[in-house]
Amino acid sequence: MKNKTISVCIVTAALCLVHSALCIAAEPPPAAEQEGVQLWAGGPYWADRNVGAGEPWEPGYYFWWGGSVGYKREGDAWVASDGSSTNFSFRHGGEAPYGKTVDKLRNEGWTTAENVLAPEHDSARVHWGGEWRMPTRQELLDIGYNKCDWIPTTTNGVKGYVVRGRGDYAAAAIFLPIDGWGDFTRLDRWEKYGHLWASDPRTDLPTSWRLRYGTQHNAVFYHFDRYVGTTVRPVRGGVGRAFGQGSSAGKERREGEIKTVGPACSPEEIFVPVSAGEPAAQPGVRLWEGGPLWADRNVGAEKPSDYGWFFPWADVVGYTHDPARKRWPAVDGSDPNHAFDEGKKNAPGFGMDPDTLRLNGLISEAGALVPERDAARVHWGGAWRMPTRRDLEDLRDRCDWTWTTNGVKGCVVRGRGDYASACIFLPATGFGCEEKWWNRAESGYLWSSEVYTEGPPTDGSWRLHFGARGVGVNNCWDRYIAVTVRPVKDE
Repeated sequence: MKNKTISVCIVTAALCLVHSALCIAAEPPPAAEQEGVQLWAGGPYWADRNVGAGEPWEPGYYFWWGGSVGYKREGDAWVASDGSSTNFSFRHGGEAPYGKTVDKLRNEGWTTAENVLAPEHDSARVHWGGEWRMPTRQELLDIGYNKCDWIPTTTNGVKGYVVRGRGDYAAAAIFLPIDGWGDFTRLDRWEKYGHLWASDPRTDLPTSWRLRYGTQHNAVFYHFDRYVGTTVRPVRGGVGRAFGQGSSAGKERREGEIKTVGPACSPEEIFVPVSAGEPAAQPGVRLWEGGPLWADRNVGAEKPSDYGWFFPWADVVGYTHDPARKRWPAVDGSDPNHAFDEGKKNAPGFGMDPDTLRLNGLISEAGALVPERDAARVHWGGAWRMPTRRDLEDLRDRCDWTWTTNGVKGCVVRGRGDYASACIFLPATGFGCEEKWWNRAESGYLWSSEVYTEGPPTDGSWRLHFGARGVGVNNCWDRYIAVTVRPVKDE
């Protein structure tokens, strides 16, 4: 067995009978003095409890991202760990570095040159000292998907997961309680989800990474609301810190390069349609040999620079934002008060694994949306369809991307070699979530027609995302989020 790999987990047979689910010592040392549990070769040592927790099943303190003061729930109030507040609120904005880019975070001392929280803003380092720190996004990806098995259990009346290593590390385990999060004065979703902050912010958007786990799925994804209160699980050691950008909810996906100068197309190519008449009648643009023909605009757009309509995955209605009413009315008039709400589960394929999607007639055996659920096919007809995951990855890898602010922010995507004269424009549309319009003019998204089959999680679909710093193709399990659709055809 590896040196000290499971030192915290080696207990007598009697104690293991009592703590068999967790494999922890009956009387562990003070939290900051424990050795930690290594769950995979070369990985960090994980603490057996959260910061501020007296026992592994307790939630401990809740922190906004970058906060050094923790808050515990006492009755209906948030009480500060340093006694500074007995009625704290994780309010929007607040003291958190909300909306700050990575450059601002670094310039203001929130993060280091390595793009992780500075020691004085790393809640694990502040409270436990020594080599303890908050985990990185990569470490959360590894514990969430790549290196460990998750076993749901209830310990001391607390729902959660035993997270166990594999192979030589199968005897090593920690317990992660489902503990919800702090939102204003509330403790929200405390019986449904658990969260752990990562120490690194996302590099292309003013957000930070976290692990979200619960009764249905795990996900490592960005969180815009850095003011939200989330628990912290300390780690120490490890083989190094890996960083990246994008919004992968599972395995890492390679990011494509975005050029910072432009435009690469003339204004006519950005703002004027390829051909007059109905969008569905246009010939399309081929960007590489053997590739599909790409439409010059999104579904619902009259010209390339228009955003077009927004769709939850597998929804074919189409929605546009009404800023005065803060709603997303349906373009067909069927719902004037729509909001893309996870709680209402109002996306057709939300939470469904591939087998359930097939059973409900939403996807084919190959894992792509059936024609009547393909927004491009429904609205444009003929041979037009939504792009596949491969189409989006080829668009990322076989074309040159240039960020431009020529009237409308977005990316010019140009072919190479014999196709260097061909280009399309993708506006930075943002996305719809609940009643809000997020990231407008900062990033763009396109749905694919395909589901994610490399789980867990098992309820995601592929999409393309881009911003001024990068372009990627990733799995998004939030199918209720509304993004745009760019049609392609094969003839």
